[in-house]
Amino acid sequence: MLFWRKRVKNAAPIEATLDDIRKAVLRYEDEMPDSVNRLTLVQTDGSLDLSRLTRYLGGVSERKFYVSRETFEIFTEEDRHIPYYLDLVQLAVDDYVNETGKLPLKPNSNDQEVDYRVLVQGRYLTEIPPIKLYITGQEMMLSHRAPLAGNLTAARSIEPIVPEARA
Repeated sequence: MLFWRKRVKNAAPIEATLDDIRKAVLRYEDEMPDSVNRLTLVQTDGSLDLSRLTRYLGGVSERKFYVSRETFEIFTEEDRHIPYYLDLVQLAVDDYVNETGKLPLKPNSNDQEVDYRVLVQGRYLTEIPPIKLYITGQEMMLSHRAPLAGNLTAARSIEPIVPEARA
């Protein structure tokens, strides 16, 4: 009995930029059903499965790219440590806000920098990241980039929940 196999062409290696990868991921998401998002591209080590993006890129990238599972931000291999800390701190910030109703910001911080000390003391975080992270006005998501002065209003407008005084 003969089995006919479709020959799979090995895609040519290409030099893809971060912008190329972002565009390919967006095109991938546009063509997939609504229930499928970019997390289907994330491998266990946090890197993107670039073999699924070959038809959008025209080949397989020789470089690895990493993605944050919480913020969906894509990073180059040189910045592969950033998504790990983004995910770790984003979960801690979400838990902290849900339980206390406050944002864990450094005192007198004009740039919305996350106060790791508060998160460690509350046992929301077990290790302190070596990078600064900031809360953005966009759904209280974290970023490794300091926000611009005009973009601080949305996150600052969140009022902390203050327990009522007992009589």
